[in-house]
Amino acid sequence: MTDALHDRGEALENLFFKQRDKELLAAMREKISADQERTELKSSSGIEDDSVIDALLASGVNAETIAAVGLIPLVVVAWADRKMEAAESAAVLKAAIEGGISSDSESYAVIKGWLEEQPSDDLFATWKQYVAALKSTLDAEALGQLKNSVVKRATDVAEAAGGFLGFGNKVSDVERKVIDELNEAFG
Repeated sequence: MTDALHDRGEALENLFFKQRDKELLAAMREKISADQERTELKSSSGIEDDSVIDALLASGVNAETIAAVGLIPLVVVAWADRKMEAAESAAVLKAAIEGGISSDSESYAVIKGWLEEQPSDDLFATWKQYVAALKSTLDAEALGQLKNSVVKRATDVAEAAGGFLGFGNKVSDVERKVIDELNEAFG
């Protein structure tokens, strides 16, 4: 009987987080009209491709939360095995703080939401579109530095909860596959 009660408690908790995330996104969208939102996101991201902007907006990213986009690869690696380890979540949030994202910002709230409930695969696809658009605006050196930074931070997240008692291969096969996809996205 306690298993059923536990399962029901988890279901209610998941429902609560889904509702909270929906309310957060609705509040952000109500603040700015669709046209202003698109214009501001274009300005803050440097991306002019409307399909990329639309995909970012559909994923809950706006001018105020664009900083969270840089952490999508870390979130995807953390969820690669379809479960979120506390150490992985802590590593992503640490990367957010180190990247200048304040813990009381909307970007931080979006990232926390992604860590609490696995985002759809569309989020990673949108990030790949974002990188494809960035490739045309960055020189080779800047793109290489960005790639190295993203891959290193994603590997750090993968290693955060890996191995057994700190030994062995810290990066699982599914995490390695995601890291390989990150490399491929940069070309």
